[in-house]
Amino acid sequence: MNQQKKDRKWCNFDFDENEPPMKLMRKIPKETLSEATEVSDLKEVTSAHGKAKSSYTIINEKNWIKNFDPVTVDDLAVHNKKVQEVEEWIKHCCDRNQGDMLLLTGPVGCGKTATIFKLASKYNIKVTEWITPLDIGVPSEYGEFEHKEKQSSKFLDFIINAANFTSLLDNNNRKLVLVEDFPNTFLRTPSEFTDVLHQYKHRARSPIVFICSEMHTDNKNTAVNLFTPSLKEQYNIQQIVFNSISMTGLKGALKRIAEIISKKHTAVYNIPTSDMIECVVNSSGGDVRSAVLNLHFACLKGSNTTLETSVLVEKETKSKGARKKKNFSSKFMSIGKDQTVSILHGVGRVLNPKVTEENESRMLTHKPSDIIEQFLSQPSSFVNFLEENYLPHFSSADHADKAAAALSDADYLLAEWREKMCQEYGLYTAVAGLMLANKAPVSAWNPVRGPKNMKIQYPSPHELGLEPNFLYKGKVLVADYQTYCKLISSKTS
Repeated sequence: MNQQKKDRKWCNFDFDENEPPMKLMRKIPKETLSEATEVSDLKEVTSAHGKAKSSYTIINEKNWIKNFDPVTVDDLAVHNKKVQEVEEWIKHCCDRNQGDMLLLTGPVGCGKTATIFKLASKYNIKVTEWITPLDIGVPSEYGEFEHKEKQSSKFLDFIINAANFTSLLDNNNRKLVLVEDFPNTFLRTPSEFTDVLHQYKHRARSPIVFICSEMHTDNKNTAVNLFTPSLKEQYNIQQIVFNSISMTGLKGALKRIAEIISKKHTAVYNIPTSDMIECVVNSSGGDVRSAVLNLHFACLKGSNTTLETSVLVEKETKSKGARKKKNFSSKFMSIGKDQTVSILHGVGRVLNPKVTEENESRMLTHKPSDIIEQFLSQPSSFVNFLEENYLPHFSSADHADKAAAALSDADYLLAEWREKMCQEYGLYTAVAGLMLANKAPVSAWNPVRGPKNMKIQYPSPHELGLEPNFLYKGKVLVADYQTYCKLISSKTS
C-alpha cells in the first residue's frame, strides 16, 4: 500500500527559481524548437537532474507589440517633413524653460505619440504622460457618495508638478508633459480647460504636447471643441497636422517587422510573405497600428484557419498578342477597423445608382440595406457626405426636390438621440431616398468633397467684454446683445 502511494505522482514541480511566475506558457511542438533563437521567447524547463522534461514558449501577451516598436527616429513611418517640424519645436522649446504648447492632430494610427517618444529619447528628454484616473466615490457621514477632488484640479496639479519638479533619483532637468487622454469634464465645460491653460502658461517651466486624434463627428472631436482658433491664438499654441501613413511608409514598417520576426520570434510567428504584407498595407487605410495588429494575427502560429481575403477588382489587360489576362487584386479583411475607409465607394454607389433588369422588373444593383450596414457606426458622417455631394449628380429639378425631402427626413430622424433605431432609419431614409429619386444621374465625373464644418461658434463673454462669472447663453448674446450694441452705437454716433 505504501509502495503504491509512493509511485503515484500527481504532478512534477520543475520550476526555475529565477523564472517570473506571471507569464503565459504555451506548449509548442518539437519541430519548432530549432527555430527559436531568443531566450525570452523559448525556455526549457529542466528537472533537478538536468534532463529536459518538456519545452514551452513563454509569451508576454500584454507587451508583445513592444517587440515591434520603432527603435530610432529613422524607423518611424511618418513623413520626414512632419518629423522635422516636431523636432524643431522640441529643440527650440525644451531649452527655454517656458510653458510652450504644441497641438498634434491627425487620424488614428498616424504615428503622433511614437514620434514624440522617439524624439524625446533622441534628445534625452523625460516624458511624463497624463492618464485620466477613475473617479472613486467616498461615502460621507450621511451615506451618500461624494468625490474629494475634481478631475480638472487633479489634471492641473499633475501637469504643473510634472513640468516644474524633478525626482531626487533623476538628474535629468529636460522634461516634457504629454496629454493624450483628456478628462471628460473639459468636453462638457470647455471654460475649465481654458483656466487650466491660463494657469499652466504662467506657472509651468516645461513645454506640453497635446495629442488629439481626428474623429468623424464634430461633437466627439477634441481638437475642434477644445482648441478653438481664438484659444490657439491667445496662448500661442502651435499646431502640426499629421497625415495618414503613406503606402511606402507602411511597407517599410512592415518589412522591418518581418525582419524582426525572422531573427527573433520564429517560435511564435510564421515569417510573413510579400503578398501578405501587400494585402495588409492595402487594407490598413494609412493606420500603422491597424497594420501591425493585422500582421500579428495573420502570422501567429497555432491558428488552424487563415484570415479571410476578398477579391475586389477584376482587371483585364491587353497585351500585344491580343490575349487578355485577368488580374485579381485581393484585399485583406482588416480587424478592428471601421468601414469609413471605403466611404468614397459608398457615396459613389448612392449618388450613381445602377439599375439591372431581371424578369421584366428593374432592381438596384447595390441594395440600400447592404450599403448602410457598412456605415451604421457613423450614420451622421455618411449623411453629411451625401448632403455635400448630391446636387451635381442630379439632372432634373424634380428629382433633386425629392432627394432634398428625403435628406430632410433623414436629418430629423438622426437628431432623435433617445431612440437608437432612429439612427438606422435615418441612414436608410437618406440612402434609399437618394437612390430612388435619382432616375437620370449625370454621367460626368464629379469629385467627392468632404462635408463642411457648419458648427456655429458663439462668442464668449470674455470676447464681448462682459462679466465672466455671470451665466450667459450664446444664442442670446448673438441675437440680442450684439444687435442692441450696433443700434445704440449707430444712434450715439
